[in-house]
Amino acid sequence: IKKLLKKLQHEPPTKKVYSPHEWQAPIYGKHRQYVKDPDSSPLLDKDGTHYVQSVVGSLLYYGRAIEHPLLVGLNEISVDQASPTQKIKQKCQRLLDYAATYPDAVIRFYASDMILHVESDAAYLVLPNAKSRIGGYFYMSSHPPKNPATIPKPQPNGPILIECATLKHVVASAAEAETGGLFRNGQTAVVIRVILEALDHKQPPTPLKTDNSTATGFANSHIRQKRSKSWDMRYQWLRCRENQKQLRIYWDKGKNNTADYYTKHFPPKHHREMRKQFFHLANCITRIVNKNLTSCLRSVRRGCVDPPRIYPLTDVSICPSLQ
Repeated sequence: IKKLLKKLQHEPPTKKVYSPHEWQAPIYGKHRQYVKDPDSSPLLDKDGTHYVQSVVGSLLYYGRAIEHPLLVGLNEISVDQASPTQKIKQKCQRLLDYAATYPDAVIRFYASDMILHVESDAAYLVLPNAKSRIGGYFYMSSHPPKNPATIPKPQPNGPILIECATLKHVVASAAEAETGGLFRNGQTAVVIRVILEALDHKQPPTPLKTDNSTATGFANSHIRQKRSKSWDMRYQWLRCRENQKQLRIYWDKGKNNTADYYTKHFPPKHHREMRKQFFHLANCITRIVNKNLTSCLRSVRRGCVDPPRIYPLTDVSICPSLQ
């Protein structure tokens, strides 16, 4: 990140930026929600367009690898990166400010049964031209319960893949957008299942979580369809994979759905709270600063795929909670 900021000649922010995108507080009590006015700011020249594309390309790699909260902002910018405006450039600069605030994130992976779990979500009509955004959280955890009526409660773990993408077609309802998210994440899950089984990690039907009961009812053939012919054309694949015991689609509460974080804009407070769940850095550094180095080294290696970098005792600037 430091090299990227130097390459793009971006000055670090004077105040820390805790959200990768702007957030507008919802106005409750309104009966009508109007469409936002289109972006009328001036178009960027050739150098400005190259700047935006350089930011997106560089941060996309970093976001896919580690700093996945960047993905929602990148998804919003990528829609207009072919002909960006001054407003798009400001969004890029905010992303860089956020990256400068968290330049050294670490993900910790705990030992598990190597069973793939997927959480899926969608946000309806949040992008230009009536498009919707889907999100997916893929991770390894314990065996799900054998009883299909029991909701799986796997132990959280670091993500092996994050999906944050735009549905290419315009859907007619929030439930159809959620079903589209299941379809996209289900296709990805099937590929990962093949890889895991080739590595001799046998997989039960992959638990695929959604917080939309209509999408669950469609995938499990528990609802009677009337005005959903477009669903049949696109998403019958889900029922086919359920019948083949490759997927197990189930419903759970939205507050338990991690993929929800990658579909919507949240306030800075929510981003700071979610970092405690996604990134495991402060505990390790705190113990090092407290000179309990032996136990820290032991804890970061136990059950880890790749131990995180151990920082010097004097380097506490990387952890905002220690300042």
